[in-house]
Amino acid sequence: MGYLDNAKATTRGWVSPKGELLKAQKMSQAEVDAHNGVKPTPAPKPKVDIVKAMEEAEMENEIQQLNEAPANGKSLDEMNKIELEAIGRQHGVELDRREKKSSLLDQVKDLMG
Repeated sequence: MGYLDNAKATTRGWVSPKGELLKAQKMSQAEVDAHNGVKPTPAPKPKVDIVKAMEEAEMENEIQQLNEAPANGKSLDEMNKIELEAIGRQHGVELDRREKKSSLLDQVKDLMG
């Protein structure tokens, strides 16, 4: 039987049951736990606050809706062809800028309901 058989691992080395330092050796807490047979406990899963998660989802939805607002606070009638085309793209429709502005405006108004 060796002198370390009954020793316990600590971060400063191997210690006898009486508390005497038998062998100085720096070890991390993980190494100490491994030598002493201590199994790591898994970290607890974070609790999900359902109400907070729902509020965040609603806020994201509102932000997405704000992205569709007319640029620079202009009304549709005040927008140029390029701006009307951009509104159409936001709604998944490609408008032809070669058409008259009034035609593009009618198409955008139809898209927006």
